[in-house]
Amino acid sequence: MLDSTAARVLLIGWDAADWRLIRPLLDQGRMPHLHRLMQRGVSGSISTLFPAYSPMLWTSIATGKRAYKHGILGFTEPTADQSGVQPISNRSRTAAALWNIVSESGGRSLVVGWWPTFPAEPIDGVMVSDQFVPTGTFDPCESAPAGSVHPPSLAGHLGSLRVHPRDLTLDDLRPFLPNIERLWAGPGSEAPHCAQLLCEAATIQAIATELLSTETWNFAAIYFNSIDHFCHRFMRYHPPQVSWVSDEDFRDFRHVVDMCYQFHDMLLGELLEQAGSEATVLLMSDHGFRSDELRRSNIPMEAAGPAAEHREYGLQPRECRVVPQH
Repeated sequence: MLDSTAARVLLIGWDAADWRLIRPLLDQGRMPHLHRLMQRGVSGSISTLFPAYSPMLWTSIATGKRAYKHGILGFTEPTADQSGVQPISNRSRTAAALWNIVSESGGRSLVVGWWPTFPAEPIDGVMVSDQFVPTGTFDPCESAPAGSVHPPSLAGHLGSLRVHPRDLTLDDLRPFLPNIERLWAGPGSEAPHCAQLLCEAATIQAIATELLSTETWNFAAIYFNSIDHFCHRFMRYHPPQVSWVSDEDFRDFRHVVDMCYQFHDMLLGELLEQAGSEATVLLMSDHGFRSDELRRSNIPMEAAGPAAEHREYGLQPRECRVVPQH
């Protein structure tokens, strides 16, 4: 049985993180925390499962099973009365996840944002489901959906940590968008989307660091969907410029993807500090993202359409904890 003295494991998910984008940043010294993680352990490429649908893949990572055994097959599921479909939830999952196994072994888990974990499960520990994080046209006065946090008593406090675009300044966005003043005021601008995605990542980070520092835990799973969402929105503008992107858009948005990775490296550094030197840390992606000449100018109009932009290979650095010999 696990106890409070057992070694701790921190699993961090970066959806769609790709070595082809990371390695140039590592070479330029722009992702120092990931570099340190790699130096302390091992790293390599991970081959995705097909189809490369993120809810299915992250459930495979959490359960160690393929979709036909764990039950999460895509982005949607039948409604309870079988009259239609709804966004995927953990009600379709038919296999135990790592946090269930830890609970059964007497340990405590922290789960933040993992996809799909709504409604939050009554584990020994804390679960903040994927639906707790503000997305889209989030109203800062709106409470999170009922059932999105376990235990429910923490919902109010953790809700106060959610970050909204109105909490940002133009200077917060300037590293991503150097021409932010013009872009923010322009009609139909992409700038608000950048702000929203930044807030989604900041919300996950705020909740994760709060729980890591205040709760007892043996296992923690922290999931960020923001690299994937940044890439779906802004990869078209990433260097090298493709023929179907205008010179002006290329100048305005070419830095967003690189800055997204640098921002996540900064978040990683804080998570490593919170986990402590004795924790074993794993950082994974479920697939990569196309950044070369195979980038698409259009996406299929279907629920899983964005998966057409995914690349087969993701990343898996792991920090090895050295156990002293007595």
